[in-house]
Amino acid sequence: SIGPNNFYVILEHFAEESEEKVLADDGMLLWNNLNYNMNEATMGWLGNSDFSWGFYAKHGFSKSDGLVTYGESHDEERLNYKNISFGNMPGSYLIKGNLTTSLKREEMAAAFLIAIPGPKMVWQFGELGYDVSIDFNGRTGEKPIKWEYFNEPNRKALYEVYSKLIKLKRNNSIFNTTNLNYNLTGGVKYIKLIEGSNTVVVVGNFDVVNQTANIDFGSSGTWIDAFGGNVNLSSNNYTATLAPGEYHVFSKVALK
Repeated sequence: SIGPNNFYVILEHFAEESEEKVLADDGMLLWNNLNYNMNEATMGWLGNSDFSWGFYAKHGFSKSDGLVTYGESHDEERLNYKNISFGNMPGSYLIKGNLTTSLKREEMAAAFLIAIPGPKMVWQFGELGYDVSIDFNGRTGEKPIKWEYFNEPNRKALYEVYSKLIKLKRNNSIFNTTNLNYNLTGGVKYIKLIEGSNTVVVVGNFDVVNQTANIDFGSSGTWIDAFGGNVNLSSNNYTATLAPGEYHVFSKVALK
């Protein structure tokens, strides 16, 4: 049962940041909408793809747990619907009309969303790449339930990525650190989290062509990718050519 010490007050407030800060400092949580900028990133349109509004300091908040950040909701168009309908499609790398590519970019977006310190909301079937428009059957009309998505390997792969990322966040306090930096403005985006002797770097190429990542990891040696493999750095700098949609979650110490 819900008692005085185990409930949350979440406000759909969307007011000026200084007003929301007062409420957050008083223990309330506020929805934080990244839909537009994150969807621009997943579609491969980079001009407005900076989703750093997910970080509490951008709001003037003193801690991360005041924001419940999300990429899609009942009020916003589904990320994967727009990927498939309006995604960039230069040359042979197609986002628009290509479910496999679109879902892979959803994996990358999930890695960044969940790595941002603070709580998150995942809207229904977003973890399976739901691609039915918000306007289906009228904007507030009933939407189809898609349990059959579990039988599609690429959708199930996205589900497994979400599951792994959520477990990593729950099991490793570094994902709520206050010692961090990031660059989310270009095609190659990264988030760097530091806690004690460990560092986590999430890096991905949101562009639609190969791009070179050049990131200061902070130390040389072996870095472990939570999704398999590792990379050995001879200096502090990580330099690699990333294919479009390629992402990694590196850590200096293996994550639990």
